[in-house]
Amino acid sequence: MHRRFIANAFLAGLVAFSAAAVAQHANTESYRYRWYDKQGQMHFSDSLTTNAIKNGYDVLNSSGLVVQHVERELTPAERKAAEARAAKIAAEKAAAERQHAQDMQMLNAYPTERVFRDSQQAEVDEISQSLRTTQINLNAQEQNLAELLGHASDLKHAGKPVPAYLTKRIDMQRTAVNQQRATLVKQQQARQEAVKEMNERLARYRKLKAEEDAGNP
Repeated sequence: MHRRFIANAFLAGLVAFSAAAVAQHANTESYRYRWYDKQGQMHFSDSLTTNAIKNGYDVLNSSGLVVQHVERELTPAERKAAEARAAKIAAEKAAAERQHAQDMQMLNAYPTERVFRDSQQAEVDEISQSLRTTQINLNAQEQNLAELLGHASDLKHAGKPVPAYLTKRIDMQRTAVNQQRATLVKQQQARQEAVKEMNERLARYRKLKAEEDAGNP
C-alpha cells in the first residue's frame, strides 16, 4: 500500500513537471526578423527595425520557420498606383455583377428567342412609327412654307410689296420646318441605334441561352 502511494505520487509529480516545462517553453517562444537590403544581403534582428519595415521582412519563430511575411512599405507613387488598381478591380467586379444580374433578368423575362425578338422589335417599331409621323408633319410644314413663299413671290412679280404679316408667317413657318427636320434626323439616329442595340442584345441572348442549354449558365 505504501509503495503504491509513493508510485502514484511520483507519477503525478512527473506529469506536473512536464506540463510546467511545456508552459515555460510556450511562454519563452521568441521571434526574430529577417530581411534583405537592396544589395540582396540577408539581415537578422531580434527587434523590428526601420530597415526591416522599409525593405519588407519575414517573422521567424524560435525554430527558424517563417510564420509571417510582411511586404515592404510602398512609396507614395506606388501606393497611389496600387489604390488605382484596386479601384479598377472593384469597378470591374461591380460591372460584372451588374451584367450577370441583367443577364439573369433577361433570361427569366424571355423564355424563348421568339418572345425576346418580338419584344425588341416592338421598341424599334415604336420609334419607326414616331419617325413616320414626323415625316408626315414635315411634309405638311414644307407644303405650307412652299405656299407662303409662292404667295410672296406672286406679290413681288405683280410689283406689290410683301406684307409684314406674310413675312412673319414665312419666318415662323421656316422655323417650324427646320425644327421638324432636326427632329426627324434625331429619330433616324435613334432608330439606327435601337436596331444596333437590338442585334447586340439578340447576340447576347443567344449566347446565354446556348450556355444555359449546355448546363453552364
